[in-house]
Amino acid sequence: MTNMNTAEFLQAVDHAASMNDRWLFLAAFSLLLLVCGVVIYWLVQQLQTVIADHKALRDGHHAVLTQIIEKQNETAMKLAVCIDHNTAALNDCAFELRRFQEGK
Repeated sequence: MTNMNTAEFLQAVDHAASMNDRWLFLAAFSLLLLVCGVVIYWLVQQLQTVIADHKALRDGHHAVLTQIIEKQNETAMKLAVCIDHNTAALNDCAFELRRFQEGK
C-alpha cells in the first residue's frame, strides 16, 4: 500500500467515510491518545530539566553555605581567643589596681 495512486487513495477515503461512526470514534480516540502521550512525554522531559536545574542550584547553595559556616567558625574561634586574652589582661589590671590601692 505504499505506492497508492490518487484514485486508490480516494477510494480508501470513500470506504472509510462510508463506515459507521464507531470506526471514526476509534480513530479519533487513537489520535487523542497519541497526542496526549506526546504531551505527557514533553512535560516529563521539562520536569526532569527543572529537577536537574534545581539540584545544581541546591548544590551550589550548599557549597556557599558551607563556606559561610567555615568563616563563622573561624571568626568564633578568633573571638574566643580574644575574649580569653582580654580576661587575662583584665585579671592583670585588677591585680595591679589592688596592689596600687594597697600601696596608698
